[in-house]
Amino acid sequence: MDTLDKHFRNLTRQAFARYGFAYAEVIARWPEIVGEDLARVSRPDRIRWPRGAAAAEKSGGTLLVGAAPGRALELQYEVPRIIERVNRFYGHGAIAAVKVTTLARPPPSPPKPPPVSTNPVPVQLVAPISDDRLKAALTQLGASVAVRAQTSPHGK
Repeated sequence: MDTLDKHFRNLTRQAFARYGFAYAEVIARWPEIVGEDLARVSRPDRIRWPRGAAAAEKSGGTLLVGAAPGRALELQYEVPRIIERVNRFYGHGAIAAVKVTTLARPPPSPPKPPPVSTNPVPVQLVAPISDDRLKAALTQLGASVAVRAQTSPHGK
């Protein structure tokens, strides 16, 4: 039985190779390669390989990395570490240099969880319930529904 991942790699291999990424894993695993802190403020754009580099095990490439506005200098200081980590990922000296450019907008950050409601469910609604666990669960459910109603565009 084939996995979807296998087909995805076959479909995207040419597109990624055209833009300098022989392996899509560099983009997909960027936080794993450089660390969460650097990944939050950067993203790999492409790799420029020197002319005549062998296709099987290219080396001496220049990795172009986009940095969030105001973070390019910080990222420039991390270039030796980025080179070392990317080369460790590839298993050979694939990258010789890193060129840092500024992104037009910062990389997307994960969405923030909705705020916890401080408005409890009215006591008179759950007062007749004798089971304390059920009462606590209904109170928590009511608070969650109230938060969603406040943050939802349909609840306004």
